Amino acid sequence: MSGNVDKEFIREGIISLGFEAVGFTTVEPFELYEKEVMERSSMYSWIQTEGFSTLRGANPLRKHPWSRSIMVVVRNYHKRAFPRELLGRFGRCYMVDERKIHGIEYRRFKDLLAFLSARGIRAHYDEEVPARMAASRAGVATYGKNCFAFAKNCMEGSSWLEIVPIVTDLDVEPDEPTFEVSCPEECHLACLKACPTGALYEPLKMNPFRCIAYLTYYGPELTPRDMREAMGTWVYGCDRCQEVCPRNRGWGRRSLEMDPSLERRASDWDLVKLLTMDETYYLEKVWPQFFYISRKGVNRWQMNAARALGNLGDRGNVFHLARGLRESPHENVRAMCAWALGKLGGERAKEALERAREDPSPVVREEVRLALGEI
Repeated sequence: MSGNVDKEFIREGIISLGFEAVGFTTVEPFELYEKEVMERSSMYSWIQTEGFSTLRGANPLRKHPWSRSIMVVVRNYHKRAFPRELLGRFGRCYMVDERKIHGIEYRRFKDLLAFLSARGIRAHYDEEVPARMAASRAGVATYGKNCFAFAKNCMEGSSWLEIVPIVTDLDVEPDEPTFEVSCPEECHLACLKACPTGALYEPLKMNPFRCIAYLTYYGPELTPRDMREAMGTWVYGCDRCQEVCPRNRGWGRRSLEMDPSLERRASDWDLVKLLTMDETYYLEKVWPQFFYISRKGVNRWQMNAARALGNLGDRGNVFHLARGLRESPHENVRAMCAWALGKLGGERAKEALERAREDPSPVVREEVRLALGEI
């Protein structure tokens, strides 16, 4: 497709569907992105799979020879307030009605594709295209020192956004890029100081292996000991560096209506329920919303919940952790229950740990001895 397409008509039409901003850029290779990934390739080896590659989308024209431009769409995932009991446990972006469960945002995305198709525009959503760099190149976002993208001319410049890169056959003039770091001087690197695990080790640099988000859904089968306490009560993702960012203050001060769907389902994701759930509960109540952890990953959720309960500090949860230590078929869950019991302390926790001395797993037995203070 080429020529007589009114770029502003397309932009306005997409914004009318409920998106925040639309920008256009070329399909030229993202050479700077390739350079950054190659220089730190060891940090990104975990994400190179048969279905996804951090580098494959860096040359859109090679993947999509028919393409002429990239349309970058911005979606606000913080339009409504989140139930208080979910904050500090789940990253906000994962609590929005995502495409996996065919809710409002799924329909909005389908409407976008239908809008383009009805006008004869060939379009393909490509999650391998480097989203943040595409957004900056399309002029709809700037960079933050916390490695997030921040809205350029909407959402009060906040980072509560999802970037949707769509490869199209539109032959249009690209928008003015916004390759800039717009963090205010008075922030004094608040994001780096607040990062619980030290994943942000310098401005614009992050070690994914220390990031709470990575650790909760992609990390080792058993979370490393030196990370557990720092991870606090987060069980899926983390918002800490965004919460302390002065660029998000404006949006944070807004009075937002509560999300009724989340309010209705918040109790489904109670930490004790996550620890004690069976696979049916997981597949029906948890996985459709938080789908980065596989359908077979109920034990990772239970491990994360056990660690969060230990950090929560409420000895009223000793009963549930003791039961997990005694009955869970999963080594990593029993091991984390032992750690959490040691963290909570008290006679009942000690009794549960004593009873687990003969656990069949050497990993669990070591965690028990550590929790009892014997190692």
